[in-house]
Amino acid sequence: MTRRQRLLTVLGCGTPDRVPVSIYEFAPQNTDEWFHQEPSYGPLIELEREWGDHFVRAPIDDCPVLLGDPNNVHGSQARHADGTLVQTTEIDTPKGRLRAVSRRDPGLMTNWQVEPLIKTDADIERVLSMPDPPCCVNEPRLRELEARVGEDGVLVFSVGDALGHVVGLFDFEDFVLRACSDDGPIRALLDKAQEQVMRAVRAYGAVVKNACIRLWGPEYAGAPLMNPAVYFPRYVVEQDKQVTQAIHESGNFSVIHCHGRLRALLDMILEIGADALEPVETLPMSTADVTLAEVKAKLAGRMCVMGAVQSLWLERDTPEQMREHMREAIEVGAPGGGFVLLPTAAPFMVPLDERCLANARVMYETAHEFGRYA
Repeated sequence: MTRRQRLLTVLGCGTPDRVPVSIYEFAPQNTDEWFHQEPSYGPLIELEREWGDHFVRAPIDDCPVLLGDPNNVHGSQARHADGTLVQTTEIDTPKGRLRAVSRRDPGLMTNWQVEPLIKTDADIERVLSMPDPPCCVNEPRLRELEARVGEDGVLVFSVGDALGHVVGLFDFEDFVLRACSDDGPIRALLDKAQEQVMRAVRAYGAVVKNACIRLWGPEYAGAPLMNPAVYFPRYVVEQDKQVTQAIHESGNFSVIHCHGRLRALLDMILEIGADALEPVETLPMSTADVTLAEVKAKLAGRMCVMGAVQSLWLERDTPEQMREHMREAIEVGAPGGGFVLLPTAAPFMVPLDERCLANARVMYETAHEFGRYA
């Protein structure tokens, strides 16, 4: 099979020639991403190029969600003496200006929220007053990317769901308190985000087929900070089921991204009707409450299971331990197909740690050695 055929087979819960394996967030074709500019990540990208089955990030800036008119968004950066990079974003709305601040620490390629966009009731009204952002897909750009990928992988549009976009506007503790006390304004924001997510899905779905549309955000309605029995149906199932139907109508795959505890969520995730679940954190990880065997038994034949390579294994274990982890994951996840090996989180330290690189090599090699079905 080609890499694309292999991935399309498992996304349909089928059995390919071998278990696909991928670093997932770093594809060789995404040449404009930061990891292609960082020399220490070069060997990891080469491992993915040689051994991996590529999930290639497609641009989603054509149809942003909850940003308003980009002409009214202003940003500035300041680098501190210790190397910390601080990004300030200000947005003009019909009801006044919004402000957010994020921070990137030295040696890490990820941003941390310092000041959320929404801090007051007035800020909620400002977000609700913003006009829908423009949505016009650059089809030639997508066609060029499709041609570059060819049979080496599938495109992934990481659109996110309504909850993911709304939570990102708040300090999470503030969001939880508002949801518990009076979620009318939260529901209004979710409705606004849902319309824009649906618009983005339909726009991309009109020009691509057999791509993955990734809905990140469901984990925010789970334990331990929120009661999943109350909030997951209200904030996730209701919205993501509608989005998934639109994704399927367009001939594409719906992928649910959900970290954390899954035991109370799996039946509700199945109700959404999506094609795949990732990244599947499992016991004995402190963030998990299920085993891979439990997830596989619940989802087998109904959703593709993607993940099971715990990020801490890459960072902390020896290559020998990593090899044993991979063999066990394949033994549990591979039967019946519908299974992809990928990390629960891609590395983001700079420079890339040598142990992480060595364990990634073991991940690929073990998947090819033990992941074959015939």
